[in-house]
Amino acid sequence: MRIVLINMPFASVYRPSIGIGLLQSALEKRGIACQSLYLNLEFASIIGLEAYDHLSEYTSYPTNALAGDWIFTQSLFDIDNFDEYRDYLLTTFPHARRKPDAPDRSFKRLLDIRSRVEAFLEQAVEKYDWHKYDVIGFTTVFQQNTAALSLARRLKRRFPDKFIIFGGANVEGPMGLGTLNAYDFVDAVCSGEGDNSFIAFIEALREKRDPSLCRVPGITLRADFGAALPPEPSSAVPVHDMDSLPYPDYDDYFEQFESFDLPESERKRRLLFEASRGCWWGQKSHCLFCGLNGSTLKFRSKSAERALEEILYLRERYQAHTNKMTAVDNIIDMNYFKTLLPEIRDRNLDLDMFYETKANLTKEQIQLFQQAGFHYVQPGIESVITSVLKLMRKGVSMLQNVRLLKWCAEFSITPLWNFLYGFPGENAQEYDETSYLIPSLTHLMPPGSVSPIRLDRFSPYYTSANQYGIHNIRPLRSYELIYPSLSSQDRMNIAYHFDFDYVHEQHPAVYTKRITQAIRKWQSEYQQSEFFSVMKEGSLILVDTRSVALQSTTLLSPFETAVYLECDNMISSLNVTIRLKEKGMDVSKEDVHQCLMKFVRRSWMLTEGDVFLSLAIPLGNYSPKKAGLQRLMDITSPVPQAVVRTSS
Repeated sequence: MRIVLINMPFASVYRPSIGIGLLQSALEKRGIACQSLYLNLEFASIIGLEAYDHLSEYTSYPTNALAGDWIFTQSLFDIDNFDEYRDYLLTTFPHARRKPDAPDRSFKRLLDIRSRVEAFLEQAVEKYDWHKYDVIGFTTVFQQNTAALSLARRLKRRFPDKFIIFGGANVEGPMGLGTLNAYDFVDAVCSGEGDNSFIAFIEALREKRDPSLCRVPGITLRADFGAALPPEPSSAVPVHDMDSLPYPDYDDYFEQFESFDLPESERKRRLLFEASRGCWWGQKSHCLFCGLNGSTLKFRSKSAERALEEILYLRERYQAHTNKMTAVDNIIDMNYFKTLLPEIRDRNLDLDMFYETKANLTKEQIQLFQQAGFHYVQPGIESVITSVLKLMRKGVSMLQNVRLLKWCAEFSITPLWNFLYGFPGENAQEYDETSYLIPSLTHLMPPGSVSPIRLDRFSPYYTSANQYGIHNIRPLRSYELIYPSLSSQDRMNIAYHFDFDYVHEQHPAVYTKRITQAIRKWQSEYQQSEFFSVMKEGSLILVDTRSVALQSTTLLSPFETAVYLECDNMISSLNVTIRLKEKGMDVSKEDVHQCLMKFVRRSWMLTEGDVFLSLAIPLGNYSPKKAGLQRLMDITSPVPQAVVRTSS
């Protein structure tokens, strides 16, 4: 028996599919021949990497537009609805009009890419020897669904005896049943984790040769195989022993990558590794907007030894191709700060790594990330408004999020995050109030985007909508344009992203205008903004090029220096006083509080509920951006110039 697993556009060309890699490895360990086919690489080579990235990396088209899926709509349904889709983009995403010629260029690009689809699909059918495969599997996540369906339809038409199965996030739970109901050329779907269910199904098929005799939890067959579609999808048995998983096999990805003309993308390639599944925070307090994990929220992680072995294996096997690695975990196992990360640090592996985490890390943990080679983290910040963070059940405060941004800057780690708004029941006034805080933060990494929340399937907002003031749930308008021939019920079944209405009227697009403008300015000013501190002769010098700064350089008094240094971490005014007294300083609580409030007025600190946090980045481990280097040279020269003392 031979299996082929296909990765279609618009999966990123820079990363192999870990899902395909794991399944291929598991099948081959059982003596079942399997090949991975990265047709996303082939399509990228046809249309050009720049055009491909506009869709796969969301650099030009809004995420909610699902433009990558629309590209294959005409091929799948034989319907040309470009004019309608263009009008939808212009009316729903008005920021597309910012540059006068931007919409024209974007739409021309869409048409150019779409014009290549038919030839690409026909070439795929003719180029590969499909006769030798018994099972053709498609992974479908994010913007891969219509591409996978388009090729599957052609393959079934040409090779009707081939068994076609879909797996991935786009067919989990009800979406899988919806796919089987809507498309008779899909023979089965694998819902949830396929490590057990898909492998068991293929082994059963190898033995019995008849799909109707291969009933495995997590695998649903279309009705033609002797049983009506169930009202509810069957659940795959999740992996409990994470150490039992094989190493992913990426050989086919790199071999095929080299065969296509994509040279400029080589430096961006990253290996994917997995140390855990599920979310330990979500088990305790499921973030209300999060639809990740579906039915497998339970947190499971590999032992540190096994996780390290996998990292070392991937590094050794693929080091000729890349030294970059990304953890696909939803959240890091906090035990890894005591076990896995110190091991990675001590081995000096020269890796450029990425991990997702919570924002309430200690400074030591962030430094350990840096020492272990993690240049990027995704801390799930989402907002800098404490009440909104509580509303979404993030378990952090505004000060904790800002602290994370500051410490990441200090240790040269890039935190990737987005600013979300539009949560049911949020306080509109707080957005205006917080907009005045934003100019204080422009030296720290800004959010990549500012956008309203999207309702995702499996999130608490979706599953318990009435409880959270949400109603009239319907698929995003883009689904109607991408799947124009499907019934509204079929679209509801296959959709992952939804629009909704608030039970209690609120208008986030109106009350977030000011903070959105402030964040846009933050994004534009970030590269020129600096705010760091330098210790010179027992006193701190604050170097400040933010637009909010009253002066670019300020020398603090010894007392002010002592107070400021205590606030690198969040601390109350009382505890600052206690610590200074423990160091032998004769200070009063009133003097300390007065000093702290002065720092707040100057935008050198933030405060919330009598807790304070300094904003200047200590120079020790920090490398200033270009804007701050000249000021630093002035300060560290034998005779500092233009250093202004604080006024009393």
